[in-house]
Amino acid sequence: MTTGSLCTNLIERYLSTSGLRFLRGEHDGEYFCVVDAGSGRLHVHLQGSPSFDDMLSVSVSPGRFFPGADRAWLTRFADTWNQRNRGVTAIVRGSADSERIGLVARRSQWIPEGIAFERFASFVDRTIAEAVELFAEAAVVIELASTTQPVLRDAS
Repeated sequence: MTTGSLCTNLIERYLSTSGLRFLRGEHDGEYFCVVDAGSGRLHVHLQGSPSFDDMLSVSVSPGRFFPGADRAWLTRFADTWNQRNRGVTAIVRGSADSERIGLVARRSQWIPEGIAFERFASFVDRTIAEAVELFAEAAVVIELASTTQPVLRDAS
């Protein structure tokens, strides 16, 4: 068994035992699922790295983008989050719509040959739990930011 198929097998086993419904991506070892969180639905992307067969990447994002006007707030939030040395890294990113921005929680882990399934599952569970915490805190920051910004733009 190759390490790449190990990652794929572990991801598939995790998804089947977790009860999550998932879709396969267009690339080998790429899977998507949705989890419900207090701050809304989160999109979870699990993938064995195409560059390194023994690297698992987990990315979590909300089901929506944020207004571009919130970039400064989100960037400060992400910087503060990341400085606290959390398990997931918060990344502010652009989108195809220049008026919208995204926030992603990301974490990668080397998956050694012979890793216990429980250790693998614990890594994925902790990553998703930390992403849920990130987006719950982000929702509060965005809500507070929107109450301090003017409702109308200055037309001059």
